[in-house]
Amino acid sequence: MLSEGRRRSRSTSTTYGNTDRDPLWDNPRVGVSSFAICSREGVSGRTSTRASKAILRRGGVEGTGVVTPFRLSRLLTILTFLLCTATFSAADDRPRRLEIDLQPHGKLVWVRGGTPQLEVRVRRGDGWLSLASRYSGTTAMGRSINRANPGLRDPMRDRGVKVPLEVLRADLRLLALKRLFPIDSRVEGGYRHWVLDPFSDGSESWGWLAAVFGGRSDRGPDIRRANPGLELAAPARAQPVLIPSSMLLGVFRSLKPVKERPTPTPTPRIAVRPTITPVPLSGQNGRSGVGAGALDFGVDSAGNYAVYKLCRGEALYSAVVVRFTGQLHAAQVNVTALVIAERSGISDVTDIPVGYPIKIPLDLLLPEFLPEGHELRVAWQREQKELAGFLEVVKATDLSGVHVILDAGHGGRDTGAVVGGVWESTYVYDIVCRIKENLTRHTRATVWTTVRDKSRGYDIPDKDRLRQDRDQVLLTTPEHSLESSAAGVHLRWYLGNDIILDRIPDSVPNSKVVFISVHADSLHSSVRGSMVYVPSRHLRPRSYRAETKGIERHQEYREHPTVKLTSEFSSRAEASSRHLAAEILESLRRNEVPVHANKPIRDRILRGRRKWVPAVLRYSLAQNAVLVECVNMANKEDRANLVDQEWRELFARSLVEGIASAFNGS
Repeated sequence: MLSEGRRRSRSTSTTYGNTDRDPLWDNPRVGVSSFAICSREGVSGRTSTRASKAILRRGGVEGTGVVTPFRLSRLLTILTFLLCTATFSAADDRPRRLEIDLQPHGKLVWVRGGTPQLEVRVRRGDGWLSLASRYSGTTAMGRSINRANPGLRDPMRDRGVKVPLEVLRADLRLLALKRLFPIDSRVEGGYRHWVLDPFSDGSESWGWLAAVFGGRSDRGPDIRRANPGLELAAPARAQPVLIPSSMLLGVFRSLKPVKERPTPTPTPRIAVRPTITPVPLSGQNGRSGVGAGALDFGVDSAGNYAVYKLCRGEALYSAVVVRFTGQLHAAQVNVTALVIAERSGISDVTDIPVGYPIKIPLDLLLPEFLPEGHELRVAWQREQKELAGFLEVVKATDLSGVHVILDAGHGGRDTGAVVGGVWESTYVYDIVCRIKENLTRHTRATVWTTVRDKSRGYDIPDKDRLRQDRDQVLLTTPEHSLESSAAGVHLRWYLGNDIILDRIPDSVPNSKVVFISVHADSLHSSVRGSMVYVPSRHLRPRSYRAETKGIERHQEYREHPTVKLTSEFSSRAEASSRHLAAEILESLRRNEVPVHANKPIRDRILRGRRKWVPAVLRYSLAQNAVLVECVNMANKEDRANLVDQEWRELFARSLVEGIASAFNGS
C-alpha cells in the first residue's frame, strides 16, 4: 500500500531522473551567486557531481543571504550554460574540484587551493617546448608549464598536462575566461570581473587577477588600489573587481565596451496577492459593488440570474464567460457564451453595445461571485477559512533540504497541444530543462526529473525554434516510451510517489517535497497568461489503483500499486500548494511574465458543469504539488513567447524565484 505517511528503502537502489543537489553561496550585497555543486547517487552508492556557474541577474536580494527573487528584464542577455563536475571528500562536502569542457582544446580544471588550468592531451613527440608553442604561443613558457606538472619529467601521452591560464596564448585565455566567468564584461575604463571563488579559499588573488588579465602578477597591488571599496587581502566571492584598461592585455582591451547595468540593490519583498478576491455582493436583488466587477441580481421566468454591464473594450467571452464562470476551454467558452447571449436577448455576440445588461444564469457563476448569503458562497467562504488553518509555511534557506520533482508534460508520441506547428511537449521540456539548471545553479535543492529526451538530454539549445521529435521517455523502471498517453499520465504520478517513498530520505519532511508539472494549454484565444492548478481536497479519492493496460510491468507500480490519501493530508497539500502557486505567480508578475487575469490559481479543471483535478496532482503524495500552464498556445502573443528562448529562460528563472520565495518562512 502507498500512503503519504510512510517511506521505505529498497534493497536495490535505482536512480530516477536527476538527483542533483547544489549548495549555493550568496553574498547578500550583490545579486551574484557563485558556483553551485550538485550530486547524484548511483546504484553503486558512489557519488558523482556536476556544478554550474552562477549568472548575474538584475534586481536585488534580501539581506539574509538566502536565495531571493531578482528583478529580471526581457533584455537580459542569455548567458552560456556550463556544466561542470566536482568531487567531494567524505569529511567535507565543500567542492574540491571543478571541471569544464573546453573542446577541442581540453578541459578547464580548478582544484581547491589552486587556480584554474587547462588540461590538455599530449601528442606523439610532444615536449615542454612544443606544448608551450602550441598553447602559449611561445617556447619561453615551457618551463612554466613544466613547473605546473610536478612529478612529470616529460610529457606523457597517457596523462593530461596542465597549462596555467596565465600562460595561455591570448585567444585561448579569452575563451577560457569567458567559460569560467560568463558574466564578466568589457566596460568603459577597464574589464569588470565578478569574483567566483568556488572554494572560499581566496584563490582569485590580486596577483592572479593581474597575471591572468594583464600578464603581470606584480601589478596586483595596482588593481587593488583601483578598487578602493575592496579592503580584503583577496577579493571575496560575488564582488565586482575592475581591472583598469591600462593594465589589460590587448585581447581584453580590443573587446567592445558594453553599457554597465547598475549594481543590484536590495529589493523589498512584495506581499503575495490573495489567491481569490471575491467581488463584494450585497444581496439577491441589490447592487453588488462598484466598478468593472459589479454584479446585479434578479429573477425572471427562467430563474435567478446575475447582471453584468459590459464596459468599453470588453467582450462577452473574456469579460463575462471566462471571468465569472471559470470556463477556459475554447469549445466550452463558446457554448456558454451562446447560452448567456440567448438568455440576454443578444443575437450577435460580436456587436454588443457598451453598458448592455448581460444576464448570467446563477448556476453558472463561480461561488465567489454569488450573492452574499447564498449557501454556496457561504460554504465557499467557510472552506477558505478552514483551509488557512492547514497551511504549513516552511523556512528553507536557499531551498536547503527541499526536493523538487520536475515533470515535463506529455512527450514521446503524445505531443500535447499543437497550435501553429508548435508542439507543447517540445517547448515545455525545454522550460523544464531551464528550471532544472536554475535550481541547481542558484539553490541547494535536490532536483529530480520524470522525463528525459534521449537525443538532447538536459542540454539547452541556443535556439528560439526547437527541433521537434518524439524522443522523450518517462524515467520509470523500465523506461516508458510514452506511446500510450493514458499509461504515461498514471506512470508520472507513480514515479513521483516512488521518488518520495523510496528515494528521498526518511528524514526529509513531506513539507519540503515539491512536485511541479509544466504544461502549455490550448484554451479560448481570448485567454492569455500563466495559470497554476492545485489539487482540490474535495476532488481527491481516499484510495486509488490504476488499471491501465501494461502499467504492471513497471517497478514503480508493482512496489506501490495503491495510493492512499487521508483527508488531513489532502487539506495540508491543498493549502501548501496554494501557497506555492501564489508565490510562483507573484514572481512571474514581478518579472513581467503575463499571468491570467481571472483566477490564475485553480483547484480544478472545468468543462461545463464537469470538474476534476489533473491526475498528476490528484494522486500525488507531494505536499506541494502544482501544475503550471505557462502559456495559452491558442493566444498568438502567448505562443510567440513560447518560441522565444529568452522568454523561456525568463519564465524558468521567475518560477525558481517563486519556489524560493515560498520557502522563505513568511
